[in-house]
Amino acid sequence: MESTKIYLQLLYWLVLLAACVLSFNEEYFISAILRDALMPVLIAYLMVSLKPTHSVKLKIFFFLALLFLWVSDIFNGFINQDYYDPIVKDPYLYGSLACYGVANILYLLSFYRIRKISLNKAVVASVTLLLGIILTYFLFFKFISAGIIKGNKPPFIFFMATQIFVASFAANITDSNSKKKLSFSYFLPAAIVSVFAAVLYVFNKYGMREHRIEAVVLLMYGYAQMLNINGFRKTSK
Repeated sequence: MESTKIYLQLLYWLVLLAACVLSFNEEYFISAILRDALMPVLIAYLMVSLKPTHSVKLKIFFFLALLFLWVSDIFNGFINQDYYDPIVKDPYLYGSLACYGVANILYLLSFYRIRKISLNKAVVASVTLLLGIILTYFLFFKFISAGIIKGNKPPFIFFMATQIFVASFAANITDSNSKKKLSFSYFLPAAIVSVFAAVLYVFNKYGMREHRIEAVVLLMYGYAQMLNINGFRKTSK
C-alpha cells in the first residue's frame, strides 16, 4: 500500500509538471487533457491513504472537494483563450469558478470540522480574514471595479470570497495546540498559495495577458491541492 501511495504521488507530480511545461510552451490542448487527469490521480491517492481512524465526514468533504475541482478543471479547458477579447461573458468560466468555489466551501467545512471556531479565541483566524479582505480589495476588487471584466464580476467575487474564508478557517486551526502544526504545514500554506494563484490568474487574464503565467498558476494550484490532501492524511490518529 505504501508503494502505491508513492507511485500515485509521483504520477501526480509528473502529470502536473508536464501540464505546466506544455502550458508554458502554449500547447494548451494537451496541457488541458493532463490538467483534467490531475484530480482523478489525487482522488486515487486519497483512496489508498484512507484509514479507519479518519473521520467519515472529512472523507466525504475531501472527496467531494476533489470531485468539484475536477469538474472545474474540465470547464477550464473550454474557457475563452482569446487574450484580445477577455471581457466576453463565458459560461465555461462561470462554471469553472462556481465549481471551484463549491470545492472551497467543502474545504472550509472540513477545516471547521477539524477545529471549530470559538469567537473569543479565533484571533489568528480573524486577523487572517481581515488581511485577506484588505488584500482582495486592493489587488482584486479595486482592479475589477474599473469595469475591466464587467459582467464577470459576480462569479469572481464569489470565487475570491470563498478563497479568503478558506484561509481564515485554515488559520483558525493554528489556535489549537495539538493541531497547530497540521495547519502551518499543510492547510494554511495551501490556502495562501490558492489566494495568490487566484489573484495572479485574474491579473494575467485581464491585465498582463501573458500566456506563460498560466503555467505558474497551474503549478500553484496543483501544489495547493496536494498540500490539502497530505494534510487530510495527517488528521488520522
